[in-house]
Amino acid sequence: MQQPWRFVNTGNAEAAFNMALDEALLVVHEAYATLPTLRIYGWCQPTLSLGYAQNARQEVDLDACQAQGITVVRRPTGGRAVLHDREVTYSVVMPLLADGQSSITEYYRRIGMALATALQSLSIPVHLARPKVRPAAGRTPASPACFAALSRYELSAAGKKIVGSAQKRAQRAVLQHGSIPLWMDRQRLFQCLRLSAERREELVQEAYTTMAAVNEIAPAPVTLPAVQDALRQSFSATFGVELVEMPIAPEEWRLAQHLQATKYTTDTWNLDGAAVWRQRQPAAVV
Repeated sequence: MQQPWRFVNTGNAEAAFNMALDEALLVVHEAYATLPTLRIYGWCQPTLSLGYAQNARQEVDLDACQAQGITVVRRPTGGRAVLHDREVTYSVVMPLLADGQSSITEYYRRIGMALATALQSLSIPVHLARPKVRPAAGRTPASPACFAALSRYELSAAGKKIVGSAQKRAQRAVLQHGSIPLWMDRQRLFQCLRLSAERREELVQEAYTTMAAVNEIAPAPVTLPAVQDALRQSFSATFGVELVEMPIAPEEWRLAQHLQATKYTTDTWNLDGAAVWRQRQPAAVV
């Protein structure tokens, strides 16, 4: 019989701690082979999270974020900007597959199937996006927002992206986390980004055709607890495992608190970028 998975719902937390705990779960799983974990969580205040490689000082209007009470944090994963607010956020930490199917897209596919099952159980007609040919060079620059474009095996509904996910792989384990918005404020998202007025308005209008939130598609209102329960059931069914409620281990909390203080609350990490942050850290810091 396959080993169970751990299920944790950590509720709303500060942006820095949310990212620190996701990384800590990956690091400890990699080192000590803890149980695979499905974590559900939310945000204490609206937060703009940036992909690992994004240039915050060039792409983000930091003054606008501050004026609107929006926190800025850099994720340990890739991708583009996401505005977290009225949403369910999930994270999955699991070992790399032993059957040779360990490509990035294979994890997106398997986790995507679980996400799709969850939303379909709430009467939302979602589909997994298939690989597409990249657009030719010289076309309009891509949007800096995550939900503006579908990646392979991400979810769409009515032709619009409805879940934004990103991934980080270690040697023996993988972290994937993502945003499932119940409602979406497109104007507010693009106000956070450093854009000309003309380009901002263009992207906002485009966003109504490319981005979606659960309660813009669902035939009846969907609540946070309903999505959380659907995720737990769908991951259990898709991966053929029992999800057992278990606490975060003391070593995971300690590492998360360390990463929160030394990494995810610092301008060096959040604004200057991963490369600069690494140059300034002792070798022992994860």
